[in-house]
Amino acid sequence: MQVPSSKPTWGWWAGVALGAWLAGQDTALAAGPLAELPEPGGYTSWIRILIILVMMVPWLLFCQWVDKDALFVRRVNQAMWNVIVLAGGVIGLIVWLFLPWRTAGLFAAGFGLWLVITATSCAMYVIVRNGVVDPSARVFTPKHIKFWFANLGKKQADRHVVEERVKLVACDGRKVPVPDDPAKAEPYEAAQILLHDALWRRATEAELVVTAKGVKLAYRIDGVATPRSDLIDRDNAERALLFLKQIAGLDITERRKPQTGEIRASIGGDRGMTEVDVQTSGTTQHERLSLKIVGEETKLRLHDLGMSPSDLEKFESQVRQPGGGLFLISGPAGSGVTSTLYAALRSHDVFMQNLLTLEREPLMELENITQNIYDSTKHEGSYARQLQTVLRREPDVVMVSDCLDRETAHLAAKAAKDGKRIYLGIQAKDSFDALKKLVSLAGDTDTVASVIKMVTSQRLIRKLCIACRVAYKPDPQLLQKANLAVGKAQQFFRQPKPEELVDEKGNPRMCANCQNSAYYGRTGLFEVLTIDDTMRDLISRGQSINELRAQARKNGMLYLQEVGLQKVIEGITGMNEMLRVMRDEESSPPPAAPAAGKGGDNPPAAPAAPKKGA
Repeated sequence: MQVPSSKPTWGWWAGVALGAWLAGQDTALAAGPLAELPEPGGYTSWIRILIILVMMVPWLLFCQWVDKDALFVRRVNQAMWNVIVLAGGVIGLIVWLFLPWRTAGLFAAGFGLWLVITATSCAMYVIVRNGVVDPSARVFTPKHIKFWFANLGKKQADRHVVEERVKLVACDGRKVPVPDDPAKAEPYEAAQILLHDALWRRATEAELVVTAKGVKLAYRIDGVATPRSDLIDRDNAERALLFLKQIAGLDITERRKPQTGEIRASIGGDRGMTEVDVQTSGTTQHERLSLKIVGEETKLRLHDLGMSPSDLEKFESQVRQPGGGLFLISGPAGSGVTSTLYAALRSHDVFMQNLLTLEREPLMELENITQNIYDSTKHEGSYARQLQTVLRREPDVVMVSDCLDRETAHLAAKAAKDGKRIYLGIQAKDSFDALKKLVSLAGDTDTVASVIKMVTSQRLIRKLCIACRVAYKPDPQLLQKANLAVGKAQQFFRQPKPEELVDEKGNPRMCANCQNSAYYGRTGLFEVLTIDDTMRDLISRGQSINELRAQARKNGMLYLQEVGLQKVIEGITGMNEMLRVMRDEESSPPPAAPAAGKGGDNPPAAPAAPKKGA
C-alpha cells in the first residue's frame, strides 16, 4: 500500500494562501453584500416566481408536442430532439435563476436570455422537421398559424373532427393515434379514406399512381382489377402516399428507388388486424404506391381450397401415406398454386418432421417451417443450386414453389426417389401439360414414373354473392352445348342486372355483402390426376398425352371445365364467370356483360365439355 507523502505540495500551499486572503476580506464582506441582506420575509419574490412558472407552461407543452410529432416524422430522431428541446429550456432556466434579482432590469435580462436559448432550440426542431415533410404538413407557417387561430375561436362542435375509420399500427408496432395538430389532419384523413375504402371493398391489392396532372387508383378484388376514379383527388392522394410512407418506415424524400415496408390495419377492431405490405417506386414523372393486403386465403387448409369431396379424399389419402414421393401442383400465374402448396405443408406434423421450403416470392411466414427465399440479386448460385443446399439439410418434406429449369426438375425427382416428400409447383395450363413439362425437364421418364404421386391443375373462380345473386332457368340449347342433361340443372344463378340494383323508388341499392360487385370471395377449380400402376406404366413407356387422357377418363377423372360446370350447377358461380376463367386470357377479350335475353346469362357458344367416360 502506498503511503501519502507528508511533504506539503503546491496545491496545499495554494489552499493556505487562498484561506489567508479570504480571512483578510472579512471587513469588505461585512460592508458589502451582507450589509444588503433583506429584511425578514423579503427573501422570496412570489410575483417573479409566478412569472417563471407561467412562462414555462408553453415550453413544456412544446416539449410534449415534439415527443408526439417526432413519432411520425421518420427522418427526425425522436430521442435526440426530445433531449435538445428539453435541454435548451433547462439551460435557459438555469441562466435566468442564477442572475441576481436585485433590480427589475436584471430579472428582465434573465428572462430575455431564457427566451432566446429556449426559442432557439425549439425553432431548430421546427426548421428541421419542416424541411423533411410535405409542404402541406409544415407547422408554424403563416398558413398554419392562420388556420389554427381560425379554429381557436370556434366551438368544439363546429370544428372539423378527424375520424378514425381504420385502426393503424406503424412498422415499429406502435399504434398510430388520431393527430391533434391540424397540419397533420389532412394527410391522416386522406390515408384513412384510402385504406377504409380498400379494406371495405375487400381489395387484396391497391395501386395508386400520382402524377403532376392527376391520380390513378385501381383495386384488385377477388382477382379482378377494378378502377376507382372518384374516391380521391391528386392533392389528397399525395398526402395519403406520404403519410403511409412515414408510418411504414420508408424515406419520404426518396421518390424513385423502390422501397418496401409494412403496416397493420383494421376496420373491425384490434383483433382483426390485417398485414399490409407497402411498396413505392417511381420516375421523374410520377410516384407509385402499391398496397398488398395479406388475406386469410394464405392460411387455408386442404379442405378449404374448393376441391370436390372425391378429389379431396384422393389427395388427402396420398398425403397421409408414409414415405417419399412427388406431388406436382400446377396452374397459370395467379391461380393460387402457392396457397395449395402451403395447405399441403400444413397437413404434415411440423413438430415430428423437418419441413423446408424454397420460394421466390413467399406469400407469408409459415409457423414452425423453415422458409428459404431465393433472390437472384443476392445469391450468386442458381435456383437449383440453392435447392441442392436445402436438400443437404436432411428434410422430410420440401416445398419447391417453382420448377424453373432442368436441374431443378432433376433434383426434385431424385430427392423424391431418395425418400423425401416433394411438393413441386409448375406453371401449366392443365394436369397433362404439367406432367409433360416435368418429364421433358427431368429427362428421365422411369424416375418420374416411379416417384410421381399426383398431379393437380387449378384455377381461381369468383363466387356469386348469395345475398344478391339471381336465380334463372337455363336455356336448353346452352345445356346441350355444355353436354348437360336438361333435367340435371333446374336453375342457374347469375349476377344482378343494373336495373335490379334499385329500390322501389328507383334509388340505387347497395349490397352490404359484396358492395354491388356481385361476387364475394373465390374458390378453386381443381383437376386431379391420380397416378396408379397403369398410369405409371404409360408414363415410363413414353406414351402420348392422348393415351394418358384416355386412361385418366377410365379412372373417372373430371377436366377443369367439367369441375367448373359443377360449380355453376351448385349455384356457387355463374356461367359467365366460369367461361371467363377457362378462356385463354392472352388471346380472348374479357367477357361481356350478361345479355338481356332469356335468363340473362346466356353466353355465346359455350365450349362443349366431353362426357364422362368418353
